[in-house]
Amino acid sequence: MVHPPKVTMMVTIPTATNSTEQGNVSPLGIAILILLVCLCGLVGNGTIIWLLRFGVKKNPYSVYIFNLAIADFFFLLCMALSSVLNRPAFGPWSWRVPEIFRRVSCLAYVLGLSLLAAISTQRCLSVFFPIWYRCHRPKNLSALVCAVLWILAILENLVAVYFCVIQNKNEDSCQKVDLFFVVLIFGVLTPVMCVSGLTLFIKVQRVSQKHQPARLYIIILATILVFLFCALPLAVHWFIIYSVNPKKRPNIIFCGVAKIFSCVNSTANPIIYFMVGSQRKKRFHEPLKVMLERALQDEETSPSELGSENRGAPVEVKTQLRHTRG
Repeated sequence: MVHPPKVTMMVTIPTATNSTEQGNVSPLGIAILILLVCLCGLVGNGTIIWLLRFGVKKNPYSVYIFNLAIADFFFLLCMALSSVLNRPAFGPWSWRVPEIFRRVSCLAYVLGLSLLAAISTQRCLSVFFPIWYRCHRPKNLSALVCAVLWILAILENLVAVYFCVIQNKNEDSCQKVDLFFVVLIFGVLTPVMCVSGLTLFIKVQRVSQKHQPARLYIIILATILVFLFCALPLAVHWFIIYSVNPKKRPNIIFCGVAKIFSCVNSTANPIIYFMVGSQRKKRFHEPLKVMLERALQDEETSPSELGSENRGAPVEVKTQLRHTRG
């Protein structure tokens, strides 16, 4: 009896590859635009880092700007590398590679938002509690706050990498980590930044009726507004749309546009510093160091503001304020 030939069926098991097969790769035009914006931002933030590290005299707010420039630099670097390495021409990658890029970008993103919330809050303290701020503020408060924010951001994202990349079998743990970032970004940092920014805006409106407001007010308000309009959509995509239904194929166009605007946010910050610090008649003809120093030179509440808010202060307090100004 002749048996029919056996038919061997080969079952192909799909392996985890790069984001190309998951449909997460942006169109070529969007990827090129992201890369160009990132390159411009890397040059701008690199210039800020160099000037604040070696050229410009340090003050409480220049410390924040220095750390914000570092965070923006790392964010743009990750976005540029991700837009290049995720292209199909560079071959298949494990799904862990784009996920690690996303987590490192998240670290810089959360750190930048935290620094904006800290700098706006500290400015509010200097406006509404000027005597305490000048006389009793810890000398290295800005450096201490920046160090704490760096440590917290690194720890938060190490936890995210552990549960979402290393121990990826439990999706619930990864979703809980993303939920934590949702609460942190939209429930804590963004409201603090908005409330302090709105407070400073009201202060600017009051001050502008009498004299020119300090440049630092304009810098803080401009960076907050640019962040809200340009960088916040990326957080919506990362932590809300992605967390609600992670198995659903993401909207490629929305994702690409959100990445472009987030890169524009990090690129725009150095432009804001130089534009605010420049003078109209000498614009584009002054050294960058001079413009940056002028933008950050008013690191504390101006004497005219203090005079209107502390006329009833005791004589010894006023005397102490004169000494601190000198």
